[in-house]
Amino acid sequence: MNRLKVVWMYLAVAIFVGFTVCSFNVLAEEKGPQQTADRKDLEKGLENTLGMPMLTGDVWEKMSPDAKVAFIWGFGHVVTIEQHLIHKYPELKRDSFVPRVVEGMAGIPMNDVVARVDKYYSENPDHLKDPVTKVMWDTMIKPNIKVGIAGRPLAKTP
Repeated sequence: MNRLKVVWMYLAVAIFVGFTVCSFNVLAEEKGPQQTADRKDLEKGLENTLGMPMLTGDVWEKMSPDAKVAFIWGFGHVVTIEQHLIHKYPELKRDSFVPRVVEGMAGIPMNDVVARVDKYYSENPDHLKDPVTKVMWDTMIKPNIKVGIAGRPLAKTP
């Protein structure tokens, strides 16, 4: 039982790190392609600071279906918690990553999210270093939202 608690603790921390880095990825992409090097430096810096690598396709492909659902579930919990706090404490309201995630992923079941991420990595084996949260942003969230973070226009995808 203790081992299970440790696994869930690490998963929760990984989700938090993934969510944080994805927020930085999205903000960097919204600024334009010239920010790519800065974004990669930021990702590496966060990995070094927090001592935990990003969840990328390399690891995702080796995970069990239950672990994949757990990651998506945890990602959703982070978004739900922030959404609840903003509702409870309106002074926290800002145009952040969370409202875009809520808007872009509305109505997509967790198993569909897992299937779409699986499909992305199987169709794009040269992108296994992409973080799972970036894949979610590019393939599920961004196509379903009207504006980017902080009202910025969405960057065109090549």
